[in-house]
Amino acid sequence: MSLFRPKSFLVLVLIGFSVVLMPLLIALIFAQVSVRGMVDQGTETVYRSVSAAEGGRVLVERLVDLERSARQYQVLKEPALLEDVARKRDDVLDRIENLAVLADPSQHGVLESLRGGVDALTAELISAAGNGERSVSDLDLDEFVRLNAMAKTVYFNSYDLIVREVDSLHARASKVQNLLIWTSLGLLPLTLLLVVFFVRRLSRPVQQINKGIMRLGEGDFSTEVSVGGPQDLRYLGQRLDWLRQRLGEVEREKHRFLAHVSHELKTPLASIREGSELLIEQVGGPLTKQQREIARILGKNSVQLQKMIENLLGFSCNPTRSLRGETRVDLQEMIEALLQDHRAVVLKKNLQIKTRLRPGELTVDRDRLRTVLDNLLSNAVKYTPCGGQVEIAVRSAGDETLIDVSDSGPGVDETEKEKIFEPFFQGSAPCLGPVQGTGLGLSIVQEYVDELNGWIELEKSCTGGALFRIHLPMKMEPLHE
Repeated sequence: MSLFRPKSFLVLVLIGFSVVLMPLLIALIFAQVSVRGMVDQGTETVYRSVSAAEGGRVLVERLVDLERSARQYQVLKEPALLEDVARKRDDVLDRIENLAVLADPSQHGVLESLRGGVDALTAELISAAGNGERSVSDLDLDEFVRLNAMAKTVYFNSYDLIVREVDSLHARASKVQNLLIWTSLGLLPLTLLLVVFFVRRLSRPVQQINKGIMRLGEGDFSTEVSVGGPQDLRYLGQRLDWLRQRLGEVEREKHRFLAHVSHELKTPLASIREGSELLIEQVGGPLTKQQREIARILGKNSVQLQKMIENLLGFSCNPTRSLRGETRVDLQEMIEALLQDHRAVVLKKNLQIKTRLRPGELTVDRDRLRTVLDNLLSNAVKYTPCGGQVEIAVRSAGDETLIDVSDSGPGVDETEKEKIFEPFFQGSAPCLGPVQGTGLGLSIVQEYVDELNGWIELEKSCTGGALFRIHLPMKMEPLHE
């Protein structure tokens, strides 16, 4: 298992989060280390500066005490005072040594001169004490004035050191701040690149699964479902591909079943139609009026059954089939012939047929257009109640030809408009015809209209029923004389 090809999708998500957070963690650690170093240095600097200032102040005081003791000895000539001078000299020299460690290097020269001056002056005082009282009295101690001035200079320079160290600390803080800003800006593109990389790694297999499911929902069972990424998602893709194969087999079996059943039904249906035609023609002998009516009903229903079987055959065919050939079609003549085919039902239900036809020809596939119009008229006649009205209208609208088929039936419920063109879907409106439909008529209508490069829409007619409007992207041409 490689780092970016784990077996589990969850592991890939965890790796992605860890890698994306790594630059941020590096930035935080660097910031913590930098700030900690700055704080430590600042603490040390402030402590050293304050100690140096305090050492300078104490040095001035001790030097003043040394001068006082020396002058007292010069006047009183007491041995105890001389010992006190020696002790205070040693203290002053120690203070100078300690201050040399804390003070700025620029003060080392002054401190060295101060140490030498104190040492020399006190040594001269002790030497004069050994030579007699007169030598002590003649000794010039005004050198302490210069030494005190030098000590005060060191003291004041120690305060200047504090100011310089604080300024240096501010400069370092600004430098660290700028460094952190540039480091963050430098790590931001890297973080974004890592985010984009892992988002693509995580989303790609999910998108592949989604596309596979979408293709299955659209009825595409020929394209293989392939999913990459972690092992569990690849396994899910394999199961989806197995489902695709099973659905493809079911789809093929369905079409094969419809084709076989439709074909097998045509043979006995042909015998029924032939027998009914022989009865109507009274080949076997004269029939009574009631017998002729029965034979006529038998013939009419056999014709209707043949249409249903043709619908099943049309639905089971390959939807990618091409047009069988375009010819010039007299639209008015075709509609009138179809109305004649439905004349028996129209008379029986006492329907009122209104036509607004425009003479003209279309260059179109005759059989498909006839099937479309026949199915729409059959639906209109079937769902229109007795005494109702069916209307067929043809008109031109720019470069389009519009064909309207409307009725005064119950119409289509608003909740069923999206499903009315689906195969085998039957609406909730009651069927007023003698035979229940298969739910394929409107599905075939939409399929054939699509193959004619047109489209169909469903609206509500002015009489309250359904209005199917066909848009054909062709202009009607004048009839040939």
